Amino acid sequence: ERCTCGAVLPEDARFCHKCGRPLRDEPLIEPEVHEEPAPILPPLPAFVPPAIGFHNGIAVRIALVAGVLAFFCSVISGQLALPQEFAFLWMGASGFFAVFLYRKRTGQRLTVLNGAHLGWICGLFGFIVVTLALAATAIMLSDPTLVAAMRDQLHTHGLSEASADQMIDVFRSPSGILAALAVSFVLFTALPAFGGAIGAKFLDRD
Repeated sequence: ERCTCGAVLPEDARFCHKCGRPLRDEPLIEPEVHEEPAPILPPLPAFVPPAIGFHNGIAVRIALVAGVLAFFCSVISGQLALPQEFAFLWMGASGFFAVFLYRKRTGQRLTVLNGAHLGWICGLFGFIVVTLALAATAIMLSDPTLVAAMRDQLHTHGLSEASADQMIDVFRSPSGILAALAVSFVLFTALPAFGGAIGAKFLDRD
């Protein structure tokens, strides 16, 4: 009823009105802290490799390597007097190989259409190399000594004299060169495109 200072306290007083002394312990009420949730950031857009085409640098480099490799494999097959089917095999395999390299390089699964497109680009580079080789051959055959050397080489591959002369005449006439280029364009674009489509279908099973 009295404070230690001697003041008379009213009933249920919490503090002394004279000295300010607290008369009973009060529980501490801690303010509630509302934690704001962390802002949800939008997900990063997934990396989508560029579509197959000449604007895709990786695809162009891989197609160039595979196309040139197919050309040299075809030349080696001819030098070894292997059947003509081996040259066709290398062309188709170049498209498959291009799709395989692109898959390993980027990890991107190619559709059958994209695989065929990559194989077509590969064959186009092979056709460019063939065009340069045919142009160089036509220029060299203007020299009679080189014509005789080519005739002897064709004889060693089992061609008769008439067949050798016929082949040489093809390289020496503009119409023959254009016909050879037309056939080469069809073979060097259609077969690698087919191989690329097969490669995309086969490798998509992984």
